[in-house]
Amino acid sequence: MKTIAVIGWKNSGKTTLVSNLVNHLSEKKFKVGVVKHAHHTFDIDHPNTDSYKIREAGSFKTTIVSEKRLAFIEEKNTSEIDIEELIQLNKGCDILIFEGFKKIKKLSKIEVNLTKNKKEMLYESFDNIKLLVSDDDSEHPIKVLRHEQIDEIAKEILSDSF
Repeated sequence: MKTIAVIGWKNSGKTTLVSNLVNHLSEKKFKVGVVKHAHHTFDIDHPNTDSYKIREAGSFKTTIVSEKRLAFIEEKNTSEIDIEELIQLNKGCDILIFEGFKKIKKLSKIEVNLTKNKKEMLYESFDNIKLLVSDDDSEHPIKVLRHEQIDEIAKEILSDSF
């Protein structure tokens, strides 16, 4: 399984790029998985549902399944993120895209940047950034592609250098 991370500052276009890549690669018959990093507490389950009541009662693992979907909720005992465990949870994918996870050295990364945000480039501070997706026309020490160059970005991801 090919694993990559798409990183960038808030409102830089990470989710848009991930969505466009998922669409593009899925059309080419790749099975694409996405792991989204959240910086806050979140719920995919809501009050007044049976699964919510079961989880609130203390269930450590809750699985919700229908004919079309499966959702798995596990309560975490630590703030540590185990990348290998996340990869195993997504076995069966050809490509697994992590959105966020800039501190995980193991993952090859694409940095997404918009000049209007006036933020420093993450490639200056973080390891393993292979590609910059930006509207910036400046020179950079890594390859730069535009946000709309989805086919070229996908080719980079699929290359042996990624």
